[in-house]
Amino acid sequence: MKAKLPHIGIFWVYKSTVLAKVMPLNSAEPDSLSLYDSDFSHLVEWEEHRIYLPCFPELIAVEYQEVSRGRVIYCGNSKFFKIYADRKVVQSVELQTLVCDKFNLIPSQCTWKRDKHYRIFSS
Repeated sequence: MKAKLPHIGIFWVYKSTVLAKVMPLNSAEPDSLSLYDSDFSHLVEWEEHRIYLPCFPELIAVEYQEVSRGRVIYCGNSKFFKIYADRKVVQSVELQTLVCDKFNLIPSQCTWKRDKHYRIFSS
């Protein structure tokens, strides 16, 4: 059986479901710090591509920053995936497992970091 390739990208977690825009790690190029990141934008995927449809039509009136979200990058120097997310995701092993499954990641090769950029805002 062929091993699944790990991915990088962006995500939201809603009702125990990970909505994600991903790309295989092996199709990304490192920056000058050996970080592999995608160009995906939470705003674009939510507002223009409506990533939550058709599964969650109730989110049509919800802003992208009102749902738990984050970003997966890979650090070539440490050989670890860094996942930046809001507090809810960082503090939940269950949600971390869902994200790892979606991105084909091995949990022991991941570090989880809270980031103010991914803080949830409510309207």
